[in-house]
Amino acid sequence: MTALLEKLMKIFEVMKRANMPNQEACQSHLLKMRDEGAIKFDINKGFWSIKT
Repeated sequence: MTALLEKLMKIFEVMKRANMPNQEACQSHLLKMRDEGAIKFDINKGFWSIKT
């Protein structure tokens, strides 16, 4: 999550920074965090970021 503080990231960048080899697991975790209100996803650009 600290990586998202630095810049907007696409799913593969998040996976690389979080050292997660499985895209489905990473996406599931990101969606859970989005549902909790911790992060947001820009559907138009495809970037994940910290909700401000």
